[in-house]
Amino acid sequence: MNTRQSSRRSSNSAGSKGQALILIAAAFVALVAIVGLAVDLGRIFIALGQLRRAVDAASLAAASQFREGRTITEMTSMADQVMNLNGVLPINVVVEDCPNAINPGDPALCVTPIRKYVRVTATAGVPMSFLTVIGYNSITISSNSIAEAASIDVVLLIDISESMTYDAVAGDPLRDPNQCNPGHQCQPFEKVRAAASRFVQRILDLPPDQESDRLAFVTFSNGWQAGDMGTQIQPPGWLSTNAEAQAIVANLQVYNPPDCSGNPPFGLCRSYDPNGTFLGINCPVFDNGNDPSSCTTTNIGGALRWAGNLLGDPDTTRPDALWVVVVLTDGAANASDRDATHDYGYCPQADWDNPYCRDRLSYTRHYTMTEPLLYDADDYARDNSDFVGCYSPDPAAACSMPGQGAVIFTIGMGNQVLSTYAPGDIPHGVALLRYAAAVGDDGDPATDLCANLNHNETEWRTWCGNYYFDATGNDLDRVFEDIASRIFTRITH
Repeated sequence: MNTRQSSRRSSNSAGSKGQALILIAAAFVALVAIVGLAVDLGRIFIALGQLRRAVDAASLAAASQFREGRTITEMTSMADQVMNLNGVLPINVVVEDCPNAINPGDPALCVTPIRKYVRVTATAGVPMSFLTVIGYNSITISSNSIAEAASIDVVLLIDISESMTYDAVAGDPLRDPNQCNPGHQCQPFEKVRAAASRFVQRILDLPPDQESDRLAFVTFSNGWQAGDMGTQIQPPGWLSTNAEAQAIVANLQVYNPPDCSGNPPFGLCRSYDPNGTFLGINCPVFDNGNDPSSCTTTNIGGALRWAGNLLGDPDTTRPDALWVVVVLTDGAANASDRDATHDYGYCPQADWDNPYCRDRLSYTRHYTMTEPLLYDADDYARDNSDFVGCYSPDPAAACSMPGQGAVIFTIGMGNQVLSTYAPGDIPHGVALLRYAAAVGDDGDPATDLCANLNHNETEWRTWCGNYYFDATGNDLDRVFEDIASRIFTRITH
């Protein structure tokens, strides 16, 4: 009896030990499986994060190619290259825009009004370590990103003042706008027209049913005459097809004042000798020692005001677009818009001598609310730079008012931009154009990327920030191309 009980106890003990070993082995397998699953899931999540970052970068790259007018094949190649640079070797990359959507009319890409959306979808394989035990050698992951080649609203401000004929020497008939305008022979204005035409082609580069960008023109001379004689938005305003914009460019002309023989009471006129030889542009009222404000024709402030109003017009504004203003002038501001108390613009009597309607020192600034009797054309141009470039509703402290938050690029062309009127002073044209460029760079005129380039003519000619200088007009294509290349893209979601 005791022997059998002892044997039974030994058998039970051996069975218990065997069961324990089985349970321990099962628990170990389960633990290894859990650790393996955690490791492999970690690899998947890490790979997915890397893939998402690579796809974001690829979508931006593809969108930038969209901006350059590349084909869908070229955009796909660029996306694939960018993913490789980000350490991802995708199994497949698909790039779509609205015209090339896999699902025609895809609502994520095809929207009204048209926007330049590009979607990149990529798949990649993640090799497994432990899941291979149950037959999963690799897991396929996928990610997509939509980027936007920013739809842009560009307002091109073009100086059409009579000095746009001054490449012709005094006495040359082609210095007369009445002579050079009909044959498109006014220089340097024809260089401006040619470069503007190519810039238009660069911006409005898609068929009408695919174009999401818009462009408008503001031409400026004086601020008190209506239509082509003064400062205006070229009708109809916003243009969305290349043909429409090219027609505007083809019809632009240099400001052409009336013949002096008609005895105009105010403003400029064309003077001729008895034989009909052009003598130059004259201003009879100023010859009599009166207010010169009706004689000045570089209304930069008025042009900026028109641009800001156009961008913010509630009937046509596009808040989601990138707003860009490009100012091209061959001089400094000496004219401004008229108002109820200033028939020909702001020109205080203290500024009735050269340089006319602006202070002798380029950085002097007055404000209409605090110093109305000293407020001049240069002050007006700076205020309207703020109106266009400063942010709203919380502008930087250096801004005189809330603005539209537009990007401003400025182009000074020719030696008049470099004119100085006081020893050691920076030229009025350079100072103003760099001010507007500083506002338009980041909405803050106090952050001037050109601040350390104010010592001599070489530095005044130097491109910096959003400011450009072109001595002759021969580099305008390069300037416009640089501006176009800096119009950025952004990820939308």
